[in-house]
Amino acid sequence: MLEKSYLSFEDIAKEIIINDKYKGLMVQNHHGITRYEHSLNVAKKTYSLTKKLNLDYVSATRAALLHDFFTDYDLEDIKSMNRGKMHPKIASRNAQKYFDLNEKEINAIETHMFPLGLKSPSSIEGLIVNVADTGVAIYECSRFKLNAVVTIWLLFIFNIITFTNR
Repeated sequence: MLEKSYLSFEDIAKEIIINDKYKGLMVQNHHGITRYEHSLNVAKKTYSLTKKLNLDYVSATRAALLHDFFTDYDLEDIKSMNRGKMHPKIASRNAQKYFDLNEKEINAIETHMFPLGLKSPSSIEGLIVNVADTGVAIYECSRFKLNAVVTIWLLFIFNIITFTNR
């Protein structure tokens, strides 16, 4: 195995992204893109930040890749308003089922929704996963999801104007 200081993002990600259940995230909508793309975006940001800060970038990157490791089917029995609080535990359970995780990775996955989920990260790496996820989600929603909402509203208004002018 390569020394930790020489692990690229791809070296860390390859074990996770080849998993069949993880590949299922490629068809799950999330913030206007797929949950797979979102997880990769969070993991790349986390990798970059933790590597620059000379932290445990391997554990942080793995946790970031797995922080939303769930499908809509996994959440179907949970009310939509509770999904934000509940999905980290489900993602952690899925991650532990398929991968060997250390305590830092488990905690980072389970606390990535802090402060919505009341449990706070126990490591700086977990805090970085939390911050990276929040920043990436805001960007994705404003870039992809918000644009779709605005487009739908503009089409709706256009149709009303067109219809009333007939």
